[in-house]
Amino acid sequence: MLIPVFQYLAPGFVLRFCARFAKIAGLTVWLVILPSVVAAEEENPVVADTGNPFEIQSAGFSLDDTLLKLDLKIKIDLPEFVGIAVNQGFAVPLMFEVEIYTSRNYWFDKRIVTLKQSYQLLFLPMLSSYVVNDVNAGKRHYFDSLDEAVEYMEVVYNYPMLDISNFDFNREFYARTRFRIDNDALPLPLKPSIFWPSDWDERSSWYSFEMISLNSGLGG
Repeated sequence: MLIPVFQYLAPGFVLRFCARFAKIAGLTVWLVILPSVVAAEEENPVVADTGNPFEIQSAGFSLDDTLLKLDLKIKIDLPEFVGIAVNQGFAVPLMFEVEIYTSRNYWFDKRIVTLKQSYQLLFLPMLSSYVVNDVNAGKRHYFDSLDEAVEYMEVVYNYPMLDISNFDFNREFYARTRFRIDNDALPLPLKPSIFWPSDWDERSSWYSFEMISLNSGLGG
């Protein structure tokens, strides 16, 4: 029988986990665990999913005086292994990032700012509640189901992003955004290593969009 921490993980992940710690645990432990893992893979074959679980459907900025606010619509098909990890007590880090560029005629466009909005998706068994922790704002939002928590993250409305009073308004600007699992903030048991590729490297494609006319927005 696999130890509890392995029970919610894909068998392939367990194999790589064992390989990483073989030198510490010893070859005998590896030989004992290996047959169980192989049997699990035979009983529950892993089917490769080539679809992208995250997709940016729309994005745009609005301007409130000099405060830039973001509207964003994301389609999230939460991978099964993420839901399992959440239900097993891990806080799974998710995020969307926004990059703003200014166009240049004779060189590569210049990235002038990168903005990151971080979430933690977790389950609190004592409250029987799923939680979306807005790390940037320091706020927690509680939901009765995992689906409701995911739906909350799919819509971003009037989210304050940046004061643009120092922008050069004679330039043209555009932006792009994407949604992804934040690998850098993964709990240690879920982190990738040099011994195996990351099972958690899921991200949407970049979605580019034109920015509003900053001059007209500021009355300039």
